[in-house]
This record gives sequence, structure tokens and C-alpha cells, in this order.
Amino acid sequence: MKKVLSILLGAVMLFVVLGGLAACTKPENEGTPPLREDGYYPNITLSLANLMYTHYDEIFNNLGWSLTNNAYMDLVKEEYGIKFKLAIEVNDIGVYFEKLMAEVAAGKMADIACIGDSPFAFPIFKSANQNDLLADLTPYVKGTSDKAAPSESVLEQWEASSDEIFYAGTFDGQIKTIPWVSDARGSANSFLYIREDWLERVGKQVPTTIDELTDVMRAFKNNIDGAYGLVVGAEFMQGSCGIFDMFGVNPFYWYETEEGNLAMGLTDTEPMKAAITLLRDWYAEGLINSSEDNDFENMGVLHYTSQEIMNGRAGVHFGAASMGFIQNTVRKNKDARFVTVPLFAADGYELAIQTKSDAFIYYVAGKNNKYPETVMKLYNLYVEVLNNDDNKYTKYVSSTIIETDLGEKIESWAPIQFAPVRASTAFDFDASRELLSKIQQKDSEGMNESTLNILEQYWDGVENGITYKNYWTVEQYKEGGVYEQLYDLYEQNNYTRNKFTGLNLPSMDIYPAEIDPPLILSVVAIIKGLEPVDYYDTAVDAWLSTGGQIMTDEVNTWWSSVKGS
Repeated sequence: MKKVLSILLGAVMLFVVLGGLAACTKPENEGTPPLREDGYYPNITLSLANLMYTHYDEIFNNLGWSLTNNAYMDLVKEEYGIKFKLAIEVNDIGVYFEKLMAEVAAGKMADIACIGDSPFAFPIFKSANQNDLLADLTPYVKGTSDKAAPSESVLEQWEASSDEIFYAGTFDGQIKTIPWVSDARGSANSFLYIREDWLERVGKQVPTTIDELTDVMRAFKNNIDGAYGLVVGAEFMQGSCGIFDMFGVNPFYWYETEEGNLAMGLTDTEPMKAAITLLRDWYAEGLINSSEDNDFENMGVLHYTSQEIMNGRAGVHFGAASMGFIQNTVRKNKDARFVTVPLFAADGYELAIQTKSDAFIYYVAGKNNKYPETVMKLYNLYVEVLNNDDNKYTKYVSSTIIETDLGEKIESWAPIQFAPVRASTAFDFDASRELLSKIQQKDSEGMNESTLNILEQYWDGVENGITYKNYWTVEQYKEGGVYEQLYDLYEQNNYTRNKFTGLNLPSMDIYPAEIDPPLILSVVAIIKGLEPVDYYDTAVDAWLSTGGQIMTDEVNTWWSSVKGS
């Protein structure tokens, strides 16, 4: 468990510490000074740029810390003698990546750089390699260099994710990235959110099978005025309908076939049709968006989905770990309570919860960096600190303003580590529970003035009935809460990952927008009883013949190249 926690804790913080690309700067000391006697580096300065998050933490600023002056940076200077010089500081991610792309286009690269897994970042990654701006990190990743090698903790992280985490950054057999791994971070459909107060109202227990879930939804429909059961939410088939996960298939993920090739999950027709059949049966019984007021065509609209839950029509929803509708629902109805239920497999199938690529941030060394091995050393150091039982950096509370899908701004509370990290990345359970206990008991011992000011606002809010703040925090971090369930699922190996981890191939920029919508509409027609289930085979054939097969061929050419490297 500790290994997985350390992975998730580090992702956003390491972005802060090592982030970005920038104009290349020379070390302050000319030439290459000798290593210190202990094998570490002398006083050098490495260039980096960073995105300044708009939600900067009040406590963090009050301590006089900054991106280059904080507890972790102190540790880096102590261990390695390394200082960092920021070159870009902006708080708009679009502007940030525009600046990075401009630097790469001009043939410039920071000594240490971060290229994230995003539509903005992948073109930068590709361009940087084409312009020969990236150092070859293969010796350090493989441990063949006497200057740096991955630590045991890092190797454990990588081994849990397989070699695929390196594929996006492998060019001509050279590994040019050190990936930050985040198992289970991006799970799309990890939970069923169920109205716990409704379960009590209809006398039902938390479901553990699809039959029991069906029975719960039926009880909601028959006993709660105006309610049905499950609202099928945003990104239908691609995100919020975890039924497909329960049948072990992820429609828009690439999986490895028995023959060793890659294929899109939607072409695995047997489990797909089984999942669609269940949705069709639920629709026919009125257990999902089936009334005239709840036109099933609205299933792709997040705003609609949230309103159905807030307005007390739907009592069940598939969702990720943090869902904005909870706060809005609890605020509107203070008696509302939700229970988070990990997904379970359908009879005869294996659960396959879809999660994003384990590697979602890639760290590189600029080709002119005289110390490219520092990327590996810094990675080792960060994981080592996070695996330490005496983690002295978990001290404070982070207050983050989050805008919900309805446009409402609410406040989220969570512990922070090292620097202002987003609430969703603070996963030190023991420290979180200790801090939450202090918050609930109004125990202010050891908290500084800025912390107390924020907590006073928090306590006042709870006492005045703004219970969604308390719910947001405690339900997720309590023993057995959302995040602990999330990691339990990972440890049970119930996650399936998209096997395609590379940069967008040419066909992917052309065909999905044209061929995916007709396929989804075909599924809708089947669920609504307008077409037989076997009509899905015809829809898949059409998907393949109008561009899907071209994408599949390109993906398998890529797959062969990276597996052979």
C-alpha cells in the first residue's frame, strides 16, 4: 500500500519541483566541477520552468516558501548541492505550453524538463525529439551507468506498470524520459455512488452483485416518488458508464489480443453486447433515464447528469473518486448521504476498471545538460522521502477553490505535502486521518496562525450547516473511504490500462470524430429497443471500414516498433 501511496503523492508535486521546459541556462560554475567526496554534486544551478498554479495555498505563501525555496528544495540542496533557476512562471496552462513550444521550436531546452500527458504537451515532446534536444537517459533507466541508477523503490513502481510506461518516450531504441508513475490515479469509473439515505429508506443493503444493484434501483423506482435509479452520465461508453468495466471491457481502450496484437475494446463484441443487453433491460424497466422527462439522448451531458442527482431523481451514478455533484446535492439536501461502492464483476466476467496511462508526466534532460543523471537522482530522492515512515513534511491543510460542473465555486480541504498540491493528490492516509481528527476536534496544537485562520473559517462553516465541506473531506479520507477503496482495487489488479501509450498517430487526428459518434448512436438505438443486440456487429463493421481498421493498423505498427526496442 505504501508504495502505491508514494506514487500518487508525488505526481503533481514533482511537476512543481522539476516542471517545464525553458531556455537553456549554463551552470553558475563554468566547466564541470568535480563531484563532492560523498559522490554528490557541487554547487550547480540547473534551469527549469514551471506552471504557477492559480490556486496557490495561503499557508504555503505565509511560510515564505516558493517554487525554488521550500522543504523539498532544501533537501535537494542538502543532498546534491543543486539549485534551480526558474525561467518561465505563468498561471495559464495554455500560455505555459505555448511558451514551451516556442522554446523548443527555437532549439532550446531546459536542463531538466517536464512534458506532461496532455494534448498540449505531447506535440512538445515529439518536437523536442525531432529537434534533437533530448538527452539519452537509457543508461540511467537501465542502471548501466555508474553515475545514477533507479532505486529499489522506483524499480518497484516501474515493475508494477511494465515496460509500456516507457513507450511514449522511446525513440529509435533510446529511452529519453523518466516517467512518473501514478497507478490508479486516473481511474474513470472506480465507484458506484449510491444514496445511502435512500438505501435505508427502502430497506436495502449496499449491493455487491449486478442482481443486487438491479434490485436496489428497482426499489428506488417503486418507493421514492419521481425517482428511477441509475443516471447514465457524461462521456457515455468512454467514461461514466462503468457497466462496461463490470464486463471486463473498455470500449475506447486498446487491449492486447491473444495473438499479441492491439485492438480497440469496442471490437471485443461478446462482452460489449452483454453489457449493452443489461443496459437495454434496465432501460425497458425504467430503471435508467427512461421517462419522457429524462430523454436518454441527454446521457452525454454532465450538467444534466448532476441535476438528476441533485434533484432527487437518480440514486445511483458511476463516477471517479471526486465527484462535484455530491457537494451540490448535500448542500441542497442536508439529509442526503452517499456511499461509495467499488465496482464488481458481472457473473462470468473479470472486472476491468479503466485507468489512464500509468505514466502521465515525463521528465527529460536537455541535451546540453552537463548532469543528465540528475533527473534519475532527483526521482530517487523524492520517492525515498515519500517512503520514509518519518515524513516530516505533512503538516498543513490546503484550501482549494474548485468550480463544479454547474459553475458553482466550492471549497475543498485536504492535507498538503512539501508544497501546494491539489486535494486529489494528498493520499497519506495516516497523516490525513490525524489531521482530520484535529480539525473535527478543533485541536489547534502545533498549527501556525495562517492555518488557524483557515480552520476557523472551516469550523464556522460546519457549525452554520455548510456540511458539504466536512463531507467532501472526511468521506474520502476516512478509514475505508473512497481513496482507500481505490488503492485496494489497484492491489487486487482490477485495473486495465490503455495499451496504446504513444503520441497521437496520423489517423487518430482524422477518424475518431467521424466514426465514434455513429457507433455510440447505434448502441443507444439498441438500448432503447429500436434495434436488436446483434445490430452491434453491424455497427462495429462500419466503424472498422470507415477508418477504424486504418487506426488499428497504425497502432500495431507502433506496437511492433516499441516492443522490439
